[in-house]
Amino acid sequence: MGGMGMSHTPGAGHMSMSIGGMSMHMSAGAHGTTNILPSWLAVIWTLVFIAVLVIHARHVLDSTGQRRIWHSGHVLMALGMAFMYAPASIDHFNIPSGFWQLAFADGAIAILAWMLAQALAGRAINVLWLFMAVDLGAMAYMWSPSGFVAPITWLLVAYFTWQSAMWVTDRMRGVDHRTLGGGGMSITPGGAIAISAAEPLVCFRDLRFSMMAMTLGMAYMFAAMQLVM
Repeated sequence: MGGMGMSHTPGAGHMSMSIGGMSMHMSAGAHGTTNILPSWLAVIWTLVFIAVLVIHARHVLDSTGQRRIWHSGHVLMALGMAFMYAPASIDHFNIPSGFWQLAFADGAIAILAWMLAQALAGRAINVLWLFMAVDLGAMAYMWSPSGFVAPITWLLVAYFTWQSAMWVTDRMRGVDHRTLGGGGMSITPGGAIAISAAEPLVCFRDLRFSMMAMTLGMAYMFAAMQLVM
């Protein structure tokens, strides 16, 4: 089952939660439990990610080349997060978690393979592609039905919180000009100087708030899932 569902067993002192196809249980003490992802908040986050999806779908239509693919990755992530947050009561698609895990893992592997090919060819690679590969890998981890490791999960919480701060302060535009390997100046056979650089990925539209919402929502979900493990 996709999305999030929650149930409480009266008198048993246990709360069960289903998030992204995972069933988790949390023991309740004498004074109950603190749930940081109640249904009303899950609905709000679902709507936020639908809005992020629409915004980045517009960026896909307005962009070309690598930039279009980069924005397409964010559309996929926003879609996956919308289903991750959607309470079971409003999610009637029942997409298995294995589908999402495979989709995001394949996306991360494809980007890493492309980066390797670019590096072997001596071409410059925008560092934001490395961020995208990590983000897609994190999404595959989020949709994993089991096997959460606390240090990794909290590291991802810190990573996406940092990303959120970088986006909202517009510092990611500076990162957009950094490259991984390749690039620089070279001399052509004709003696001219050729300058090769990585293709920029951040479009001219303001991405601060859509990307801040995306990464902050991912950090919050990782924290919520870890706290109920």
